Amino acid sequence: MTIRQHDKVAIVGMSGSGKSTLVKLLIDFYQPNSGDVILNGFNVKNIDKHTLRTHINYIPQEPYIFSATIEENLRLGNRSGITEKDIAKACQLALIDTDINKMAMQYQTKLDENGNTLSGGQRQRLTIARALLSPAQVLIFDESTSGLDAITEKQLIDNLVAMTDKTIIFIAHRLSIAKRTNHIIVLHDGRVAEEGTHAALLNEHGYYYDLINS
Repeated sequence: MTIRQHDKVAIVGMSGSGKSTLVKLLIDFYQPNSGDVILNGFNVKNIDKHTLRTHINYIPQEPYIFSATIEENLRLGNRSGITEKDIAKACQLALIDTDINKMAMQYQTKLDENGNTLSGGQRQRLTIARALLSPAQVLIFDESTSGLDAITEKQLIDNLVAMTDKTIIFIAHRLSIAKRTNHIIVLHDGRVAEEGTHAALLNEHGYYYDLINS
């Protein structure tokens, strides 16, 4: 399986098809029994774990918010080079800027651990903004927009897909996300069953076609 630099990829499949296992392979939590995972032109198994963690940012469905201000949460990891303009842009792309600006203390609003004062969708969008501010060139979103309504999710996914400087991988349980990417990987029984664009895969009348029409 090869994911090219700056690709926008969706990984889809039925429950139990191997999506979670593939994520662990991508972040080198598991080693493949055979074959290779080529990401941005590099074989994942040949990259040391520290370097890999720097270049790949995994954003889970359940984000973790620290007991700190919103700005401190966004700057997590001593990102001293990040400017206020960078923060504003990331929050705009993640569609969380309006919510923050409505708060009395805005970016200096103190959050408790796990961000319990925020809604699930706000926590997800804040975590996505934090990921956009990271130096990672590869972002893996694992159901990271599940708490958003359909309209907000569409706009956010469109913003992410339009980015030209990141490789973005969506573990997509909502096939509406897959339609917006330039490459779709279909898993079945732990294997890559099909790859291609949304239109090409529909024309094949295979596993992806069945997923869309199920």
